[in-house]
Amino acid sequence: MAGRIDCCRYEPSLDDLLDDEMMAPVLRSSGFDAQGLRNMMAATADRIDHRRIDDHRRGEGSVED
Repeated sequence: MAGRIDCCRYEPSLDDLLDDEMMAPVLRSSGFDAQGLRNMMAATADRIDHRRIDDHRRGEGSVED
């Protein structure tokens, strides 16, 4: 029981999640490996950032939104 409580005392990092033994089969079933997931997340974050900047330039929102 104590282990279960301890696991909830912090927010795991991406490294923590990717190091979990259950992640390898999950990633494999999705067609990714750890680096592939990192790359996909970075590309997604870049697209979101670029979209926010473009929206701001068109006057549709602020970069801080």
